[in-house]
Amino acid sequence: MDERTSTHPAVSAIDFYRLIRGQIEHEDNLITQRLSWFLASQAFLFSAFAIVLNAPLQSRFGDRVQIVFFKLIPIIAIAVGLLIWLAIWGGILAMRRLRVMLHARSDLADFPMIQGPRHTRWMGLGAPVFLPPVFAAVWAALLFVG
Repeated sequence: MDERTSTHPAVSAIDFYRLIRGQIEHEDNLITQRLSWFLASQAFLFSAFAIVLNAPLQSRFGDRVQIVFFKLIPIIAIAVGLLIWLAIWGGILAMRRLRVMLHARSDLADFPMIQGPRHTRWMGLGAPVFLPPVFAAVWAALLFVG
């Protein structure tokens, strides 16, 4: 066991459990915030895309600017989505590491599970894990169809 997963003998089982639980709750809250950022950014970019799509062909800037925006908005949306998706996966991996640290302590075997069984954890992570690739696919379709 390396020093990152070893425990200090002065930390009681209940204190260690509470510490890990607090850190997992923090990471879970960050995932929720990141999903909110993602949805807000996508809503904003879809609105901008709809405005560009419905703008008159002859704007005061010319149709070249409209064409640039028509291509640029999906690229920005995909990039933002991928960056936020990466941050979501960072939170998922951090929570996994914390659960591994918790399970490494044999004196915590009788404590309740912090996040429940694996299948319910993954069901709860369905939206943060799968929404970004779904939106990326939609944006890619809009980018290549247009």
